[in-house]
Amino acid sequence: MTQSNPLAPRILSAALLAAIAVAPATVSAQRGSQAIDSAYTAQITELTPTHERWKFITELVDYLPASTTVPTPLEVIGYVPGTEGKLSRVADVNRYLRAVDAASPRTRMWTIGTSDEGREMTLIAFADEETIQQLPRYQAIMDSLSDPRRLTPETRDRLLRTAKPIYWLTGAIHSGETGSPEMLMELAYRLAVDEGEHIRAIRENAIVLITPVIETDGRDRYVDTYYQNKELNVNTPLVYWGKYTAHDNNRDGMVVSQRLTKTVNETFEDWNPVVFHDLHESVPFLYASTGTGPYNDQFDAILVSEWHQLAYQEITELTRRGLPGVWTHRFYDGWTPNYMFSVANFRNSIGRFYETYTSRGADCHTVQLGENNTSREWFRANPPVNGVRWCIRSNINYQQSGVLVALRHVADNAKTFLSNFVTKAENTIALGQREAPYAFVIPASQARAAEAADFVNLLQSHGSEIHTATSDFTTTARPPMVERGAQYPDRADTVRVRRGDWIVRMDQPYTRMARTLLAHQRYREDDPNPYDDTGWSIADLRHVQAYTIADSSILARPMQMVDGDATVAANITGRGDVLLVPHVGDWRSAALPFHTGNAQVRSASESFRAGNREYPAGTWIISGDAAAARAGIQSLGLTAVAVGSAPDVSSHTVQRPRIALMHSWIETQNEGWVRFAFDEMKIPYTYISDQDLRNPNALDQFDVVFFEHVRGNVTTLLNGRPMTGPAIPWKTSPLTPNLGKLDSTDDIRPGMGLEGAQTLRRFLERGGLLIATGNSAVLPVHLGFNPGVQQAESDNLVASGAIFRAQPVERTSPILYGYDQASFPVYFNQAPLLRAGGGGGFGGGGFGGGADTSAAARRARPQVVLRFHQNTDSLLVSGRLQHGEDLAGMAAVIDAPVGEGHAILFAIRPIWRHETQGSFALAVNAITHWNNLGASRVRNGRTAQD
Repeated sequence: MTQSNPLAPRILSAALLAAIAVAPATVSAQRGSQAIDSAYTAQITELTPTHERWKFITELVDYLPASTTVPTPLEVIGYVPGTEGKLSRVADVNRYLRAVDAASPRTRMWTIGTSDEGREMTLIAFADEETIQQLPRYQAIMDSLSDPRRLTPETRDRLLRTAKPIYWLTGAIHSGETGSPEMLMELAYRLAVDEGEHIRAIRENAIVLITPVIETDGRDRYVDTYYQNKELNVNTPLVYWGKYTAHDNNRDGMVVSQRLTKTVNETFEDWNPVVFHDLHESVPFLYASTGTGPYNDQFDAILVSEWHQLAYQEITELTRRGLPGVWTHRFYDGWTPNYMFSVANFRNSIGRFYETYTSRGADCHTVQLGENNTSREWFRANPPVNGVRWCIRSNINYQQSGVLVALRHVADNAKTFLSNFVTKAENTIALGQREAPYAFVIPASQARAAEAADFVNLLQSHGSEIHTATSDFTTTARPPMVERGAQYPDRADTVRVRRGDWIVRMDQPYTRMARTLLAHQRYREDDPNPYDDTGWSIADLRHVQAYTIADSSILARPMQMVDGDATVAANITGRGDVLLVPHVGDWRSAALPFHTGNAQVRSASESFRAGNREYPAGTWIISGDAAAARAGIQSLGLTAVAVGSAPDVSSHTVQRPRIALMHSWIETQNEGWVRFAFDEMKIPYTYISDQDLRNPNALDQFDVVFFEHVRGNVTTLLNGRPMTGPAIPWKTSPLTPNLGKLDSTDDIRPGMGLEGAQTLRRFLERGGLLIATGNSAVLPVHLGFNPGVQQAESDNLVASGAIFRAQPVERTSPILYGYDQASFPVYFNQAPLLRAGGGGGFGGGGFGGGADTSAAARRARPQVVLRFHQNTDSLLVSGRLQHGEDLAGMAAVIDAPVGEGHAILFAIRPIWRHETQGSFALAVNAITHWNNLGASRVRNGRTAQD
């Protein structure tokens, strides 16, 4: 981290001091004898709605102390946070915090990273002057306490007596949740200036860290939309947040793919905070996180009790102060470990969050809630109330009061929370010493070795130490752990560990994330409705082989720690001008033609033998531009053999396609993950919107259109948003300088319309390829592009964001190149249910009895390429499944010819949140072989039916 350049100390001019009306001190434990900024305090009172019965402010925040050196937000940004109609962009929030930092000896401020678009992410620390001067010392103490293996009992006790708990507050990861950056500016002033007993105790006994805006790109975009809505009297939805992700920026905690997640992880490693507190906004009036359960199996029992301890402290203290609607329990479950605060919960700290009632930007409204929000329950004894006026200042008062209660409680009980921090680390170490799994072994020589190395590096990013075996040995492995399932599986298999294989020991402090990523989950029928995905076994989703070791002797085997990233070197053997590269069913193999420069690339349509080796169908045969081809193979960590001449095998030339990645203005959440994956894989594409298809020539320059999942019914997919009111622009203007960067339009409401559907159909008929996934796949089905494909319905199926086994059906399809397994894991979430063949489908033209059997008719029939496992008992890998008989045997991937082209319909989500690398190749194979997907039909003279 680089410390920001400090500004010169700020001394207010005499004229400015005279302009600040200072009230006589209010004598109380909170305010002490400090002078009060009466002008600012008066605005707090004015901005807070009043009611004859209810109050929406506490004595903790109903005033502002005065300072002659540290400026208030009003002086720097020009308004009091909580002013109706006022929001600050990121640069102004950081400008204010820097002004505080420059003027106060109780702060230090850093830049911790930048966003995809270059906006600054900051961290500012608060404590008393002595602690701030020794901040590196306290940082080092927490680093020492994070790993008890390095401590003697005496050192442990001495450090616990010396340490101060670090409490990290973060705001605005979700860009539509506006109050936290505003609140955190005012809180920063209080922490730096207030001499009252409450905040003085926090400064003396704890260290507070603040990151005011996590999603900096999205924050600025939201502020633009807010002011545009005021100016144009429209309701502009936040179509884009960050460059790639929207709400899912808080679903990246497992795979740590986005820049903001990496920055948070790295900052957490630097500081080891005891509490990581993320500020959100949604439900009324303030929810302090605990959750309904089921809690993730890997959460330490102490962590769960700490959640409740903090939540009930806040409920008690805020309710005692007269605030209605402070509660816990029935929001969020605690099951899925993909949230940003997982960095704390899986590193022996406390990850928690608030949900404070939304202020709808920076506005006021009258509260009108349903009974489900206002009923009195055991977990909500003092519920929210209707008919009161709620403003952004109400939001700020609740958040700030709650945070001040939490900070004081941690400061007053510092030694308890610090001791718990160390004990949770000790528990994790002991767990790996006393019971299986004692380690995980990830073979370095497996078929998808580069993906395995990437997975190992993911585990490293979660703090796990990685070792490699320094000699061969045998050990015992069992099937993966089952979280909330049956007892640990009894079956044991002998495993040969090879020199160089990666070993993840469980007797270390940061292994709980590794345990859950390598386990299988079981979400029970009587569990509460899940808050997010129910299964996430990342090794399975990445098709990486890993062994769950049940033999404790592995901890004594010879091994050495990996220093740096795990890597796999490419292996190019032989001599000659032609390179043979086997396809191993991973995205690196599938994307190779995009990494070979001007080399000629052909793909073998069938298996063959060359020299002493067998090569599978899909093997790349590369000639010309040898330097570029070899560089591409090296960069991807693939295996190749150089030979003197091309083998005598049926093959086709790969024509690199011109790809259009199409988004809808309904949402960009899911296609953002595809954009990110394509950028990571270095697959070139042109970004278009469905509105572009209204131009009949829009797709003339493309060979492939990729249309990722968009929510909504078919009418919505076709027509877009309701055409009511004035146009809603998304473009750069003086009012909205941050919009229109990724794409722009004069009006986000229209979709492709019937004109666009016709453009898409003509594109297919002249030989183009459409890839549609998830809900977007139902559009060509309902439009009758190929009447042999139908959508089924089920009133009983429950398949909530989980992992299922799929079986190859048409193995000669290029989509399945590299997938030689009898079945493999895929991600699916409830719908759509697709089938092909028989029954006619939409628009008639069925393929039942008496159907046309000509070559043309065979060519037009839809082909099930991949289906869900036909055996219901074998269908679920990980997560939640009920009434699996409605899913078993249904199509997972369909190849539906349309004219000279193809629509590849994915019921599964092959590219999902950067978790499903094992199925990336299904989509990339289709792209790479866009103009050869019908070859297997010609060779076989048949079409597989489902």
